[in-house]
Amino acid sequence: MYDRILVPTDGSPSAEAAARHGLVIAEAFGASVHVISVTGERERDERLAKAQAKDAISHLEELFEQESDLSCQSVIEQGTPYEAILSYASENDIDLIVMGTHGRRGLSRVLLGSVTERVIRLSNDPVVAVPPHAIGREREGYDKILIPTDGSPGATAAVEHGISIAERLEASVRVLCVIEGETGLPPIGDALRDEAVEVLEAVSERASDRDVSLTTHVQPGIPHEVINNFVSAHGIDLITMGTHGRSGIRRHLLGSVTERVLRTSDAPVLTVRQDTG
Repeated sequence: MYDRILVPTDGSPSAEAAARHGLVIAEAFGASVHVISVTGERERDERLAKAQAKDAISHLEELFEQESDLSCQSVIEQGTPYEAILSYASENDIDLIVMGTHGRRGLSRVLLGSVTERVIRLSNDPVVAVPPHAIGREREGYDKILIPTDGSPGATAAVEHGISIAERLEASVRVLCVIEGETGLPPIGDALRDEAVEVLEAVSERASDRDVSLTTHVQPGIPHEVINNFVSAHGIDLITMGTHGRSGIRRHLLGSVTERVLRTSDAPVLTVRQDTG
């Protein structure tokens, strides 16, 4: 599933954390790692910008050399960061992009780094967004993977990714369907609950011939809040979800649930576009 993984870096702790998470996935799939650092076209000090980019790449190259035998190649590009990342991914047949949600400039918890946000919105490849709270957690690998789903094609596209990663890392899978707007679970036989059960059964069927431990869950409430509470309560290490749910939405916009999870989750989030599932 993943042969080439791209890790963008700006030398920030968030970028290093993303690299470590990318390494976990790369080793599981025997993938090669590509590292890219992008200098802006309007840097006040071009020489300094290139030196910082070189240092950022060198740091990750040393990390990979110390912790893995996987091949690594790196490049420094000049231009608009998200455009350079997407262009490199397209030209080099990248299968997965792994990047931090906050770069050097920080940003508050409720906002994604602008580069990461644009990459997620426009990428043809799946993207793992690693938040600051996930720093250090990758050292124990992924034991529990959460796949939220509403049964839409967008959500279904992420199922295979979650199951495949779980299979390679011997992780268990939790599949969660949220009945939106309800304060309690509807009774058995209710149309909403029956629909949720059907959605979960479809995922279970897809995983039936895979060597994965899978459990299903139905919960009521506001989707992104339920997902984040589930992550905390069950010690989830990775969330895999589609960029768009039932509400659809144009390509350059994220579905509201996915966007809110990305902005508030303590766990890395792997987003998958419907046509890349």
